[in-house]
Amino acid sequence: MITTSLRGRRTMRVITAVVGIATVLAVSTACSSSSGSAATASGSATTPLTLQTSWIPLVQFGGSYVAEKENYYKNNGVDVTILPGGPDVDSMAAVESGQADIAMGNADTVAQANANGADLVIVAAGFQKNPLAILSTSDKPIKTPADMVGKKIGVPTGDEAAQDAVLKANNVDASQVTSVPVGFDVAPLVSGEVDGLWVFYSEQPIAYEAAAGKPGVTMLTADYGLDVYAQVYAVKKETLADPTKKAAIEGFLKGEIEGWQNYVADPTEAVDLTVNDYAKDGGLTIDEQTKQAKLQMDLLVTDETKANGLLTISDAGIQKNLTTLAALGIPATASLFDTSLLADIYQGKNTIG
Repeated sequence: MITTSLRGRRTMRVITAVVGIATVLAVSTACSSSSGSAATASGSATTPLTLQTSWIPLVQFGGSYVAEKENYYKNNGVDVTILPGGPDVDSMAAVESGQADIAMGNADTVAQANANGADLVIVAAGFQKNPLAILSTSDKPIKTPADMVGKKIGVPTGDEAAQDAVLKANNVDASQVTSVPVGFDVAPLVSGEVDGLWVFYSEQPIAYEAAAGKPGVTMLTADYGLDVYAQVYAVKKETLADPTKKAAIEGFLKGEIEGWQNYVADPTEAVDLTVNDYAKDGGLTIDEQTKQAKLQMDLLVTDETKANGLLTISDAGIQKNLTTLAALGIPATASLFDTSLLADIYQGKNTIG
């Protein structure tokens, strides 16, 4: 399923060709919860909310699956319907149009949506490090941007600006790097057509190892200046202006954080739910999703999350995001982020529940 899950992954990569507020497919799934009213363990009514994920069901969203199945959402006053994304689903358009209350995406997709007329705000950040990476072979390893000099780099459509930004940020002459247009599978790297390949950190490296019979070398571009949060949670600014709606979003985030705390402690349940429930017809395997779940730890857990809690947004992180967005030509200010809910939830601690 690795190959299938990579098709059309523009909504989960740092650069999108176009992020417009277009017609959104209304997607439903048998594994999502009911959007009707429910009740918490104490018997009080819950507020229905819809979460639009940014891609097809994968362990990438494992913390959300755990939050639903373990009733973390309902215990915090919300009844959440999880909608799967895909190549034809614009998650930012879904929340802007009102078809979803919360949408997952990247900081750049939210900023670009706002530049196109939306009025969204990021309230939490799942992946502290962006998953865009350059994969190379152990024979010709690319460990730093300087190692790209004299190499052929496979660049999928839409990632050209990301490559330019990484090279510029690290003072590498772009004329000394050969860009080769590629798709999203690892075949060009396996065959030797390219020396390096832009990939999604927690997916293609697994596919490459299976195809090549040995692991590759992965360089996270987040470590070299491409610092935009991924798997962020965006809502309409007007939602937070309504005390009742803001309280519901805060309840959602509490449940979500508990789900991801469960995942970080042991991803076994998240993997099982992904393979056997949320993506039961997707052809996924426990082995593959377990490997992906472990790789995602590098994106989810950082020194900042250890200090401040999962899904955190720090002042330093905001500045890094704004610097990268400016380098990518996407206008944004610190108002793109609202950290008030996380502050209310954590109260100075680094865990909840």
